[in-house]
Amino acid sequence: MRVAVTVDDREPAGVAAAVRAHPDVSGVAVDRLSAGDLAVDAVGIERKTLRDFVNGVMARSGPDLYDQAARLGEAYDHAYVLVEGDFDDLEALNTGVDPAAIRGSMASITARLSIPVIPCTDRARLVDYAIRLARKHVEEPSARRLPVGAVPSKREPTTKRMYGCIDGIGPELAAALYEAYPTIEALLEATPEDLTAIDGIGETRARTVYDAVRTAGAER
Repeated sequence: MRVAVTVDDREPAGVAAAVRAHPDVSGVAVDRLSAGDLAVDAVGIERKTLRDFVNGVMARSGPDLYDQAARLGEAYDHAYVLVEGDFDDLEALNTGVDPAAIRGSMASITARLSIPVIPCTDRARLVDYAIRLARKHVEEPSARRLPVGAVPSKREPTTKRMYGCIDGIGPELAAALYEAYPTIEALLEATPEDLTAIDGIGETRARTVYDAVRTAGAER
């Protein structure tokens, strides 16, 4: 399935170019969005560079990220904040902010506003993941629908639903992951070896989970 994407006209030209180049995009409109930087139907994406993310959560300069995320959640049925960068690069930015505090902010927005904050290593991966997210929300499922009350239900914790969206992780494994790692921050600290201690997760699935929460662009 291919999707049409609207890119906010305040985004760098390279973002629209990357969206146009994606094989799953049928068309791109560049227009002013009331919230977010990318939109596909009822799916809204806020794109942040790593430095913008740090400045936003620390209220150093530019819009307050918590306010932006709240507006994003009001404007779209499904809202995400994707970060263009690797949190391991924080020290190189010389921000003077403890990386653990930034991860805590990421977890806070995810848990308190129910808007997942997902780090992506670079722009290409960010755009790819944004398109994949949008497709998952707008396309007809290719497999049997999950029962009511399973991972996709909004009654489930956001973190648990996020785990269920990782390729190869269904409701049962998502529940097991959530029991072992109830926050994204906790899962970020886990190694592939740690993940294999969970029943049903072997080396391949462990690596998929490990990569998904770091690159946000795991291959299907």
